[in-house]
Amino acid sequence: MPCFRFRDAYKAVAVLTVAMLLLAPAAAGAACLICDEVVELDGVRAKCFRQDYEKFLSTARSAETSNAEVDLSACAGDDGRERRGLDRMPGLLPPGSESTARNQRELRSVYIFDEASLVCLKRLLDGHEGTIDPSVRFDLVENCMP
Repeated sequence: MPCFRFRDAYKAVAVLTVAMLLLAPAAAGAACLICDEVVELDGVRAKCFRQDYEKFLSTARSAETSNAEVDLSACAGDDGRERRGLDRMPGLLPPGSESTARNQRELRSVYIFDEASLVCLKRLLDGHEGTIDPSVRFDLVENCMP
C-alpha cells in the first residue's frame, strides 16, 4: 500500500499554483479568436450600432464568452443572408481593380465583437468627424489595443 506524504501533496499544490500564476496573465490578455478586427460601416449601419449599443454590450457582458453577435441587417434593410465571412483576397484581383471591387461589394451587417471591441468601436464612432461611408475603416486592433 502506497504511503501518502503531505510533503508530496504540498509540492503538487505549489507547482499547480505557480503554473496558474504564470498562465493567468496570458489567459486574461488573450484576444477573442473569432471577433472581427476591421469594421466598415455606412451611415445607416453606424446609426443602427449606436441605437442598439447598450443591447449589444449587455449581451456581451452576460455571455459566457463575453462575445456578442452584432446584427445590423434589420435596421440596414438587409435580408440577413450576408453573414460573416471572408472578403475577396485582394492579391487575386487584377491591378487597378481593387478599389472598383471594393466599392461594388456589399457591406457586411453582421459582426462578432467582445466587450472591449464594442466599447472601443462606440468610442471611435463618437469621435469620428465627417460622414461615415464604406471607405472609412475602423481597425479595432490598431486603434483599441493599449
